[in-house]
Amino acid sequence: MKKYRTNIRVPRTSILWPLIFIGALSVVNLSCEMEDDTPPPSAYVAPKPEPVTEECTFKTVLPDISKGLDFECEGPDISFFGEKDGSLSLEFTENPDASGINTSDRVAAYTQTEGVESWAGLFFDLSGKIDFSGLQTIKLMVYAPAAEQIVLLKLEDSSDGTINKEVQSETTTANEWEELSFTFSASDTDKYDRMVLFFDFSGEKTAPTTHYFDNIVMGEGSVIEEPTETGEPTMAAPTPTVAETEVISLFSDAYTNVADTNFNPDWGQATAVSEIEIAGDAVLKYENLNYQGTQFAAPIDASEMTMLHIDYWTDDSSELNGYLISSGPAETAYAFEISTGQWNSVDIPLSHFSSVVDLTDIIQLKFDGNGTIYLDNIYFYNPPATDPTAAAPTPLTPDTDVISLFSDTYTNIPVDTWRTDWSEAALEEIDIDGNATKKYSDLNFVGIETVNNQIDAGSMTHFHTDIWTADATEIRIKLVDFGANGAYDGGDDVEHEITIANPEQNTWISLDIPLSDFTGLTTKGNIAQLIYAAQPVGSATLFIDNVYFHK
Repeated sequence: MKKYRTNIRVPRTSILWPLIFIGALSVVNLSCEMEDDTPPPSAYVAPKPEPVTEECTFKTVLPDISKGLDFECEGPDISFFGEKDGSLSLEFTENPDASGINTSDRVAAYTQTEGVESWAGLFFDLSGKIDFSGLQTIKLMVYAPAAEQIVLLKLEDSSDGTINKEVQSETTTANEWEELSFTFSASDTDKYDRMVLFFDFSGEKTAPTTHYFDNIVMGEGSVIEEPTETGEPTMAAPTPTVAETEVISLFSDAYTNVADTNFNPDWGQATAVSEIEIAGDAVLKYENLNYQGTQFAAPIDASEMTMLHIDYWTDDSSELNGYLISSGPAETAYAFEISTGQWNSVDIPLSHFSSVVDLTDIIQLKFDGNGTIYLDNIYFYNPPATDPTAAAPTPLTPDTDVISLFSDTYTNIPVDTWRTDWSEAALEEIDIDGNATKKYSDLNFVGIETVNNQIDAGSMTHFHTDIWTADATEIRIKLVDFGANGAYDGGDDVEHEITIANPEQNTWISLDIPLSDFTGLTTKGNIAQLIYAAQPVGSATLFIDNVYFHK
């Protein structure tokens, strides 16, 4: 049986429209039943609850400066200095202008009244030593009453205030928040755990002022280039030799120093001052020198002194000046000639300062320049006399027991020469207090000969000479006997030299030497040469008198 297909086609839309209509009615009915104000799920946002603001309880802390300090809920324990006839105070209070760069609610307000010191300030301790190995700039927001006021930030070691560094900045606007930057260096790492702040440093404190500050943080800033190698002395400075009775010492291990000197007064300097030890010797170190003062506890009268001595060492400075300051203040500078990598001993005539500075009233010492400077042996002094003012002692040995070469007391034998042509010294015949004296300067050695009248000292027991020196550190005396043939280098010459180490200076020393001490002088019948030598070679000066043999 065949099945037949109809040829009538029904359009699909004819079937769909009734279905769409029925669905629409259903949606309308459902919508009417559920009608409310809720938006479609895809657009719904739940309302946020109102924030609950909790009032923080302010507490005192040791701040960690690496995390910043904003005074909103905590702050450090503050101490003050320099009140004098006024007062200092600080409170954590409402921001006077919560706009611009600082919208904080709470800030620090520091008030200075009339009569405080120009260097008055505040300080607080930190939780630990500051790490500058990464960020090297400390930033501070300040709201100052005037522009062009110095704000000085000083960092200290809380256990040793001599370890410190100061950096200053300056306000540029009044009654408006600004951020000041204070740049240190990587070498300052792990040195400082106390922060000291001076507002309007060195300014006239003639009226009450309030400085607001906030948001102390470490941040990006300029970087101080550190040298790859830093030099410092490995040997101590030369030990002074001037007698303490002729010295007023400011800083030296060799002398008793004037008491209670302040080697690091707060003058707004950037210099970091410390006292260190070099080879067992105390030394002052001025790092990052711009200027540095020293304040004496009482005025020093140096009018009876003639010289100022300073030892300095530097590896990187190109400029160094020293100042004496008397009341007024009155000051004048001395410019050092810089030599690096070694200790330099500088002796400055006080006459260089005396036309300006009152030498009876020296209150301060100051240095300025650059680089890092090491200082030692700072003292006023009178240099030892270079010539004796009194004659040598008069000998008491009877003339009959003496063979004299040179003395006003005795009859002298003929001497060929008091300076041979092979000598290394200058000879001058001088008179001291009416007494004839030989002066040998620039001395290495000097030969005195009696070749034509050789001395028979066989019956004598001692050799005597009087010597005065201001600078010799060693004296040597040699006797030479030409032997029985009386000829130099004749095969029987004998000699011996005596050494006097560290002879007393600036006074006559009477050397009465047993001839038995000249052990190499095995014969004494033809003594033809006497030789004096000294150190330092070529620069020593000897004054000679009363040269004789005796028994």
